[in-house]
Amino acid sequence: MDAGIRMRLRQLGAAGTARRPAATPVSDRPPAPQVPRAAPARPVPAVGDGVEVVRARYSLAHRHGHSALGESLDAIAAHGEQFDPGRTVWLDTETTGLAGGTGTYVFLVGLASLGEGGIVIEQFLLRRLSAEGRFLAMLQERLARARRLVTFNGQRFDWPILEARFVLSRLRPAPVDDHTDLIHPARRLWHRVLGTHRLSAIETAVLGAPRTGDIEGWEIPAVYVHYLRTADRGALEPVLAHNRTDLVALLGLHAAVVRVLRDPPGPHGPIDWEGAGVLLGRRGDHAQGARCFEHALKDDRMPPLDGRDRWRILRRCVREYTQMGDARRVRERWEEEVSRPPQRDRYHAQMLVEVSRIREAEGDDRGARAAAAEALEITQSLEGSRTPCPPIFVERLRRRAARLAGRQPAVARGKPLPSA
Repeated sequence: MDAGIRMRLRQLGAAGTARRPAATPVSDRPPAPQVPRAAPARPVPAVGDGVEVVRARYSLAHRHGHSALGESLDAIAAHGEQFDPGRTVWLDTETTGLAGGTGTYVFLVGLASLGEGGIVIEQFLLRRLSAEGRFLAMLQERLARARRLVTFNGQRFDWPILEARFVLSRLRPAPVDDHTDLIHPARRLWHRVLGTHRLSAIETAVLGAPRTGDIEGWEIPAVYVHYLRTADRGALEPVLAHNRTDLVALLGLHAAVVRVLRDPPGPHGPIDWEGAGVLLGRRGDHAQGARCFEHALKDDRMPPLDGRDRWRILRRCVREYTQMGDARRVRERWEEEVSRPPQRDRYHAQMLVEVSRIREAEGDDRGARAAAAEALEITQSLEGSRTPCPPIFVERLRRRAARLAGRQPAVARGKPLPSA
């Protein structure tokens, strides 16, 4: 196994060979002054008692794909978020395993923050497992100056593992007032568009900064074990470079998310309109959320929506109009949908029930009966098929149709009107 790792490290430019050249970002935009992506200005290590701290500084003019770091910071600050540059830290970890648990060590923690006229990256490297206590104490002291943490999958992976290591070392976990995990908006905005929401895929397709010659995340634990066995410090250089690039990409992703949420129809490339609507609705921007759902219902760039997807998006769209108090638009949206060529499926029947409810609430009993009767006809036609309507839905629909039928004038039911 060690021979295979050594061969892979040589391919990455480590383990006694020359350092690999920095990757050049690929962009379809007009060329800008190029700054090496993966190599900050002279990482400066500080070694002591089993812990090494590597510091590197990136200029605000450093470009990662389409945007310079300064532009990304401006976008984040302009979004109106609670952004205190001096108290915000972007965090990424490297661990001895990807499954988590108490047997998993965090051996590298990278922190990016604003300082010294640029972005400063501090990497805390655990060079001996016996020095974990000091490693965590140094990290605790550094995080005490931060109040906002930004991660990618940090709420489920990075931070829980760090908290577990703090507890096992009998240290109090560093306090954090606000933790923004960008994996959630990234999944909403790009997973269905790209087929994945991995950071490297978003970095390529959205940020315009594809990586070349980078070590894979699943290879990193084995490289660290190789280092512990051999004390080959050079073997860790690709891991440190990978961690730094992750942090720069994290800042770019943060800016990309806030740009989309500020102006969804803007020049961002393809996004998942439904996901954008969900995010905006949760932020209280119901008007913008409704517009995103309308885009999702009409987006020709995505595969045609089946009945289930259309029903889900439509319900979310109508919910935003309801939150806005726009009852007229709620009715119009349901009426528009049932006027489309019917799918004759359970979801069209559910839309008709919504129309029936709205018509009844507005005093249009005749229209409510017609919508309920059409929905009941669809449910009956689906009996015995592979996609029948749920029994509880059918039963409630029958009761609705019967109740509305009971409101017909006496003449309509074949009974004479009472004499004057």
